[in-house]
Amino acid sequence: MPKHLESPKELAERVGVSVSNIRYLIREDMLDHIYTAPGRRNPKIPAGAWERYIEKFTIRADETKLSTASK
Repeated sequence: MPKHLESPKELAERVGVSVSNIRYLIREDMLDHIYTAPGRRNPKIPAGAWERYIEKFTIRADETKLSTASK
């Protein structure tokens, strides 16, 4: 059965970043998350949240600079 929610630690291990980076993204509302306990504790990240974050915040290379750099 697919896992629908991950803890910050589980996501950090899966994608290769520190837990503190994941917690920062949650605190700054840059990464989709829900709280499973009262008082904004115990955040969980829904499936696909990391992929959406990467898609939204990836800075694309400028194609014109790439083509002139290779000459």
